[in-house]
Amino acid sequence: MRWALTRLCFIGWATAAMVVAADPYRELEARDAREGTKDEPFMRTLSLPDAAGFLDEGAHLVEHNCYACHSTFTYLAARSILDPLAPEVMKSRVMLERFNALMFDPQKVKLVKTHHVSRVRVLSAIELARHDAVTTGTLAPTTRRMLDHLWSYQTHEGGIDWIWVKEAPQAIDNYWPAMMMAVGVGVAPDGYAATDKAKAGLDKLRGWFKAHPPQTIHERGLVLISHAAMGGLLSEGEVRDHVAAIFAKQHSDGGWSMVDLAPWTRKDNKPLDPSLTDGYATGFLMVALAKAGVTRKDERLQRGIAWIKTHQRASGGWFTQSPFHRDRIATNTGTSWVVQALEACGEIVRPFVTAEQFAAAHEEAEKAVPVGVFLPDQDHPLLTAGASP
Repeated sequence: MRWALTRLCFIGWATAAMVVAADPYRELEARDAREGTKDEPFMRTLSLPDAAGFLDEGAHLVEHNCYACHSTFTYLAARSILDPLAPEVMKSRVMLERFNALMFDPQKVKLVKTHHVSRVRVLSAIELARHDAVTTGTLAPTTRRMLDHLWSYQTHEGGIDWIWVKEAPQAIDNYWPAMMMAVGVGVAPDGYAATDKAKAGLDKLRGWFKAHPPQTIHERGLVLISHAAMGGLLSEGEVRDHVAAIFAKQHSDGGWSMVDLAPWTRKDNKPLDPSLTDGYATGFLMVALAKAGVTRKDERLQRGIAWIKTHQRASGGWFTQSPFHRDRIATNTGTSWVVQALEACGEIVRPFVTAEQFAAAHEEAEKAVPVGVFLPDQDHPLLTAGASP
């Protein structure tokens, strides 16, 4: 009986995986032809439950048999703000824990056939550290091991060699992952940033930032967030200059446009609309401004908050025109940053979590994710072998 139930569970999982593989960006699921486009209607009032639903729908978009920067790792940062113990959040955590357990197991590491393994390990360490910080408040042993391993991927300059596939904003240069490292290590609980490994790694990372001063508005935002996370990057005058440059790009409606961030060119050469303000540019830059010390009393920040509250689309997300060519995944990323901006600006407060609640949610997630699954929508050999990493 137990074997039969496991098999039925796997069949259901595999069927869903085939559907997602055929339509990774959920385009066939659109409820309206305008959904996921700039013409999608706006919601009348801000709805955080609808934002949560939008994030859940795009939690796991798998490309080339691998985690995608714009799905799982975009998802966790925002959805954990709304509910750090949400079922999909906890399933994401369990899969990342299993993935990294395999990577540390010399007998099973060869079974991992994903692309960009080193990048997944870096991002999973960062996101699990952030999740530890907002749940148990204690660095899990697995997370600590992953963070310690993260530093092995630093270049001699102190940065990270990333995925350069011209898919802005996450996979076009080495600036974005440097920010992610700073944020993940900066918020890691139990004083991880003060450990010998972390201090050495952060010193090298500071050297990388100083050797690569920001050239675009996007990089100005990234360095402001990184400075807030680990310190030692900017003088007070430089912070003021970056803040002024960002506000100088604010549009009359209170938002910012993807065009304001950097001279990115779409893969299909379709021009971006410089007048169209969007979720990613607005959410991302508002996080940077809040981290730089701009308070809610600032009228310009209030205009940005008003933009967020009036620009949520009917499907629950904040439309973002893609600087690559896929508006749906750009909107996924944009929605994540909008939710992060609402928290950074004090508009929403993350729920408090007890250790008992976390343990119960983790146990349920272990049961919900089929044995051996460590990657979303993956039919992996470990499943048929019945092994559990």
